[in-house]
Amino acid sequence: MSKMIEFLNDEAKKNEIELSDIQLGRFQVYYDLLIETNKFLNLTAITEMHEVVLKHFIDSMMISKFYDLSDCSIIDIGTGAGFPGIPLAILYPDSEFVLLDSLQKRLTFIDQVLKTCRIENVSLIHGRAEDFAHDKMYREQFDFCVSRAVAALPTLLELCIPFVKVGGLFVSYKSESVSEELENAKNAMELLFCKFNRLDKYEISDLNINRVYISFEKRKELSKKYPRQAGKPKKNPL
Repeated sequence: MSKMIEFLNDEAKKNEIELSDIQLGRFQVYYDLLIETNKFLNLTAITEMHEVVLKHFIDSMMISKFYDLSDCSIIDIGTGAGFPGIPLAILYPDSEFVLLDSLQKRLTFIDQVLKTCRIENVSLIHGRAEDFAHDKMYREQFDFCVSRAVAALPTLLELCIPFVKVGGLFVSYKSESVSEELENAKNAMELLFCKFNRLDKYEISDLNINRVYISFEKRKELSKKYPRQAGKPKKNPL
C-alpha cells in the first residue's frame, strides 16, 4: 500500500467514509495521473501528497456526510481537474455523473482518468453552463448540481439552478464566510425560483481549514430566459 493510499484510507475512515480496495486503487491512479500531467498542464496548484488528499479528495467526498448521493443524477459545473466530480463518482458507482468544463485540455485529462480507472458512470461536456443549460438533454434533469467553482453565489445560482430538477438541490462548496454572499443572492433566488435549504460546516482538521456546503432547493420550472447568454451571469449578477 502506497503512502498516499494509506493516508487517504486513514483520513476517509476518520470521516466515516468507507472506501474499498478497488476505490482506493482508482484514487491512486487518479493521483498519479494528476501529478504527472500537472508537470506540463496547469491542472492544480496543489501537488503535495497530503494536501491533494485533504484539499481535493477528502474535501470532495465530505458532502457524503450531509447528503445521500446514491442512485442519483449529478452534474458538476466547472469541474476543472475533476473536483468534486471524479472523487464522488468513485465513491458513488451507482450514481450517474456529468462533468462540465469550458477547457478541453482539462476534459482530455479527465477522459484519460476515466479510461485508465475504468470509471463508467461519468460523461463529459465541453462548453459553458450558459449554453448547455438551455439544452433539453440537460436542463432540469439532475437530482443534484455541485460546484467548487470560484464564483459568487448570485452568479453560481444562475449557472447551476437551471440544471436541477424541480425539488432537486444545488450544493455549493464554499469557504466559511458566506453570509454576505447569501445576502447578495436573495434577488437571484427569487428570480430563479429557488430557496435556501441549509448550510453545513465542516473542518479539514489536519489543515485547520473550515469549509461549508450551502444548498438551494429548486421550487418550480425556470423562465426560459435563464441563464442569460454566456458571460452575463458573471459580469452582471442577478
